[in-house]
Amino acid sequence: MYEAFFCLDDSPFVLTPDPRFLLRSKSHHEILSSLLYGITSQKGLMALIGDVGTGKTTLCRALLRELPADVQSALVLNPHLSDVELLGTILDDLGIERRGATKGELMTTLNQHLLAAGEEGKTVVVVLDEAQQMSVEALEQIRILSTLETATRKLLQIVLVGQPELEEKLRRRDLRQLDQRIGIRGYLRPLSRKDTARYVEHRLRVAGLPGALPFTPAALGRVYRWSGGVPRVINLLCDRALMAAYSARAHEVTPALVAMAARNLEGRRRAQRLRTLAPAWPALRRLVVAAGLAGVVVLAGVLATSWLPGPPLPAAMLSAPASEPARLEPITTPIAAAAMAAPAPADGRPVEPVRALLAQLMRLWGVADDLGPAVLAVWPAGPNGTLDVATVAARYQLTATFFSDSGLSDLRAVGLPALVTVEEQGGRLPYLLRRLDRETATLVAANGEERRVPVDRLEPAWPGSAWVVWRNIDLLPTDPAAAMTPTVIATVGLRLGKLGFLSGPLPTAADGRLEPAIRRFQRAAGLEEDGIMGPRTTVALARATAGAFGPTLQAPTVPRRPPN
Repeated sequence: MYEAFFCLDDSPFVLTPDPRFLLRSKSHHEILSSLLYGITSQKGLMALIGDVGTGKTTLCRALLRELPADVQSALVLNPHLSDVELLGTILDDLGIERRGATKGELMTTLNQHLLAAGEEGKTVVVVLDEAQQMSVEALEQIRILSTLETATRKLLQIVLVGQPELEEKLRRRDLRQLDQRIGIRGYLRPLSRKDTARYVEHRLRVAGLPGALPFTPAALGRVYRWSGGVPRVINLLCDRALMAAYSARAHEVTPALVAMAARNLEGRRRAQRLRTLAPAWPALRRLVVAAGLAGVVVLAGVLATSWLPGPPLPAAMLSAPASEPARLEPITTPIAAAAMAAPAPADGRPVEPVRALLAQLMRLWGVADDLGPAVLAVWPAGPNGTLDVATVAARYQLTATFFSDSGLSDLRAVGLPALVTVEEQGGRLPYLLRRLDRETATLVAANGEERRVPVDRLEPAWPGSAWVVWRNIDLLPTDPAAAMTPTVIATVGLRLGKLGFLSGPLPTAADGRLEPAIRRFQRAAGLEEDGIMGPRTTVALARATAGAFGPTLQAPTVPRRPPN
C-alpha cells in the first residue's frame, strides 16, 4: 500500500526468502564462500547453524542461485520425513524417476545417478532446511548418504541447515558418526547495528528506492534496539513503520514512528514473539519490553572506527604545485581556486576540499549517515596528515582503492566515480569525476558546482592517479601479488562464469582455465589483458557483478562475453 508513496517497485520487507534481498555482510559472505568452496571441492557434509529469523532459508536460496551450471541441486524444506520418504523427496527434486519403493531400491537409483553425474564432471548437492526437526532415523540416513563416494571424491554434497538445537541433537551418542563427518560449519548470527542500517537500505534499494533513505539515523538506531539485529523482526518493524509514515503522509520515518510500529507489533504479536524468540534471545526480550516505554531510548551515534588499514591520500590530491600546468577552460561554470572549498559551517571553519568531495562520493553510494562538517573534521588522516580515504570508506562498509599510472580509459573501464586531481591555476586541484564518456568528462568541485571538459584536454592535465570507492561484496583481494587462495579462486571463477567468461566446473585451484577467462573479461571491459586479478580488474569485476546497483560513470553496462 505504501510502495507508490515511497516510489518503490516492490514490497521491500516481505517475509518470503527472496535471495535478491540478501545483504552480503562480511559474515554472510564468509559463510557463502565456505559453502561454495565445500560444494565445489566435494567436502561432503556441511552445516549452517542460525537462530530463528536470522535468514537461513534466504541464505540457502542465495547459495543455490550462486551454484555453477554444472551443479545439480535439491532443496528439501519438509523435515518431517521418514528415511524412505527423504530418499524419495531427494530423487523427485533432482528430477530422477523412482525405480522401486523400498529404501534399498531408492538408494540404488540415487547411487547410480550420482556415479553417472560424477563421470560427467557434475556435482550434486542436497540442502536440508530445518534439519533440527529431522528424526534420528532420517539423520542416520543422511550419514549413510554421506558415505557414497569413490576413491577420490564424495558423490553427494549435503548441507544441513538448522537452529542451534541441531548441534545439540548431533551431540547424541547415536549421531556422533554424523557429527564427526561435518567438514564445514557456518554460524549465522544477528546483524550488528551498522549492518542493520545497511540491511534496511539494501532492501529498499532492491525494491527500487530512487532517492534518499526515508529512515532517519535515529530511527535506524531504534530499529536495531527493538529488533536486536534479527532480520525477520527488522522486516516486520520496518514494514509497519513505513505503513505508519504512509498513513501520516510523512516522507520521513522518525524514531516516533518506529516506536509506534513497535507498540503496534507488540500488541498483536507479543505472546507469539515471547514464546518463539525469548528463549533464544533473552537480551532481545528485554529490548522488546523496553520498546513499549515511549521516549526513553536515544541513539548515541552511528559512526565507528574501522580496523581496516589504508594508504593515506597522496599530497598531490591536495595542492602539489605544477611547473607548467595544462589549464582547463571551464565549459559551463568557471570555478576559481577559492571556490573549491565547500561552504563554511556556522562556526566559520572551512571544510577541506578533499573531505567535502569524499562526502559527496559517500552520498552517491547511499550513505545516509550525518556527513556534516563536524563529522568530516574528525575523519582520520595518515602519517603525513592527509586524509586516509581507505579507512574512511571502510567505516561505511565500502572499499577505496588507489590507482596510479592510469589512463582515462582505465577509469572508463572500471566505470565508477573517482576522486582525481587536475593541474590548473598554477597547482593541482581535487575534483570528483562524476561522468566520463568518449568525448566529455564531468567534474564536480568541492562546492558542488560542475564543469564539463573535453576528454582530449583533460587527459594531459590529469596526472594519472585516482581514488575509486567500490563495494567489495566478495571480499576479493586488490593486491595482484596476494596469494590466490582456493576460496578466492572459486569466487572469481563463479563471477566470471555468471558473466559468461568461464564454463565448466568451478575452479578451486589454478587449473589453467582461470587466466584465459580473466583475459576475456579484461578484453570485454577495455582493460589491459594481463590475466592478473589486479586492482583495476578486481574493481571492474565487482562493478559488473553489482549490475545496476551503485553509482556509475556512464549508463550501467555489464561486460558479457561476445557470442562465438
